[in-house]
Amino acid sequence: MKPIFLDKNIYENFKKNLFNKFNNEELNVFYNNGLIVNSNETDKKALKTLRKAVDDDKSKNRITLMYIIPNNNCNLMCKYCFIGKLNNDRPIKMTEETLINAIDKFYKHLNDINYNDGRIMFYGGEPLISFDLIKKCIYHINENKYTNITVGLVTNATLLTEEMANFFKKYNISIGVSLDGPKNVTDKNRIFYSDNLSVYDLVFEKIKMLKKKEVNFNLSITIANDLLDYQDEFIEWLKELDVKNIAYNILHYTEPTDEWKTYYRRATKFLIKSNNELFSLGFNDDRINRKYTSFYNNEFKFQDCGAKGANQICISPDGNIDICHAIWNSSQKEIGNINDIDFCDIFKSEDYKKWQDNITLNYTKCLNCNALFICGGGCSYQSKSLFGSEFEIDKPFCIHSKMMLKYILTEMYLESFHDKN
Repeated sequence: MKPIFLDKNIYENFKKNLFNKFNNEELNVFYNNGLIVNSNETDKKALKTLRKAVDDDKSKNRITLMYIIPNNNCNLMCKYCFIGKLNNDRPIKMTEETLINAIDKFYKHLNDINYNDGRIMFYGGEPLISFDLIKKCIYHINENKYTNITVGLVTNATLLTEEMANFFKKYNISIGVSLDGPKNVTDKNRIFYSDNLSVYDLVFEKIKMLKKKEVNFNLSITIANDLLDYQDEFIEWLKELDVKNIAYNILHYTEPTDEWKTYYRRATKFLIKSNNELFSLGFNDDRINRKYTSFYNNEFKFQDCGAKGANQICISPDGNIDICHAIWNSSQKEIGNINDIDFCDIFKSEDYKKWQDNITLNYTKCLNCNALFICGGGCSYQSKSLFGSEFEIDKPFCIHSKMMLKYILTEMYLESFHDKN
């Protein structure tokens, strides 16, 4: 998959299969880089090799990430939230017994597969509503010396206190803080469930506290249409805020619509613009980095989300198990409950096996896509919402991956041209 750049005339002849116009040296370049193969069997062998890598990994039944949903509540009702309506009037909170069962069984699984980098991620709803459970989790991991597990959380930060910040600093807990830009952008979509206070004003103060206490955190930024309407203002705001670690979230559509055709192009153009303006200033964009890592390290990207390929599970407040952390509030709960089954029983579930197979290599339409190598397949929850099944192709993400490939190739070409001159 190493890219090469061709003279325009050579490229035009190459496209027309006019190989008689090339000398042996030029032909060798094509052969050595896989641009010409002797037969279709060569391509089939390459695909077989990739699929064998997947099958080898599947045989290990490797789950390395566990989302924990400690409660079914949230004090915000963000307009773009894909979790679905939460019932704040009928709260469900995870019991300590369920929490400890989940941690212990996850730890045993990591030992069984000899894996030293497992991760627990508290998600929601709003996890800080159940800060006592987060503390219980950290204490349990430390007391039992579960050194192969790290912990993080994604929070709206409105409930964050100094006590919590000190705790996260002491135990080196990484936090994703949701904030979508300056006040006029954030407060359009991130609103409180029961009052009219400014979410932005409150969270801005919490971010200042986290920075002062040197807590490890990043910004979790959803690219809403309102942000796209104020791109220049947003980028200047981010420079002033000076939080260098950012994780952009592209909208997930939860109702049938064609809006994604325009939105995904616009959002990806923004991601490129953001990277062009912020990278040299030391900003680290997780979403673009995932594509860069695949491309420049020559690593086939089997999934862009832990749910695809079933490398993660999600534990609901009542202990029920899902694969995707976006559907815990709406799924059929086919796998079972963490209190009732052993971890190895998860792998016997037909639902788990379907998610294991839910990768781009198993979609015939994906195999001829130029961006297959760096794609990872996008969001299955969005596929279900837009196209009827979580096992359909996420067509909006196709737009994103193809645009990103063109951007990275163009960047590489310009760097190559600059080096030669």
